[in-house]
Amino acid sequence: MKALLKCSLLAALLTLASCSGGGGGSTPAPAPSSGGSSGSPSTGGNTGGTGGASTSTYGAYTSANILASEFVSSLNSVDGTYSTRIELYTNETQRSQAPGQDDWFVIWDSKFSEYKAVSLQYVRSVVYYDYYSNNRAVASEFRSIERGDILAGDLNGDYYGNDYEVVDQLSNGYFEGRNSGYLYEDEVTSTDVSLMAKEQEQQKFFAKAAKVSFVYNVSLETSMSMVTLGSKIEKMLSRANGELTPEDQLALLGDLKTLTGVSYEEIQKAAVDSDAKKDVLGKVADKIGTSAQNLEQKFLPEVFGITL
Repeated sequence: MKALLKCSLLAALLTLASCSGGGGGSTPAPAPSSGGSSGSPSTGGNTGGTGGASTSTYGAYTSANILASEFVSSLNSVDGTYSTRIELYTNETQRSQAPGQDDWFVIWDSKFSEYKAVSLQYVRSVVYYDYYSNNRAVASEFRSIERGDILAGDLNGDYYGNDYEVVDQLSNGYFEGRNSGYLYEDEVTSTDVSLMAKEQEQQKFFAKAAKVSFVYNVSLETSMSMVTLGSKIEKMLSRANGELTPEDQLALLGDLKTLTGVSYEEIQKAAVDSDAKKDVLGKVADKIGTSAQNLEQKFLPEVFGITL
């Protein structure tokens, strides 16, 4: 545990949080930002604690406080892209104002090259299985549910459009749900300056991720997770007067496993066992999208302070 949280780890990841002009995206990770925790254990699973990132017990979780922007950042992370974006926030959609309706937001989904309306309450209720609550798992489970709907023949979302649905942009600029028939406001009607600020923040996040991807020769998905993790650590330190709590350290161990695909114990074993080293390097290289040589000589030493 102490070796993982040595100064080199904190310094490297805090650099990721500040490079290219400031943090953005998720938490975050986390919410946390898109790779971090933002919710709590679901009552349907083995929770092992409260507060999301404070537990590492495997079980059913939800991310009850995830924001629309965090969800979209996490979709980009899961999909390995950076162009899925929010078109309308919940306060801009007509459907959100309809009695009895959820808070809806509209996105451009670059994975399918289509517009999509999503219920924020639905996203927050999605149950996934992991060791802790995190935004990326929400996005991954959403894609899994979506894939199941498509295979079942529901190509435009859930059957009635109660949770999410594909929407079409009409000639008058409005978006219309294919399944529900609900109309959603046009983006050009919004004059909320804070939304412009959010868009600028998101652009900074993607620019930063692209830079990290180049510097460390890793996939864009991995670089977004790295930037998110750096922002998460920065927030942890700021709220705890520069000291990481045991809960924070436990959460970071979980983040390390999510990022690399192996546990810290496996990495420790690889440092003293050549066969384990070869296996671990292969697994991590495949997970983060780089070569074993780059992983051993640059990524692990510079980002995590780990030498195998």
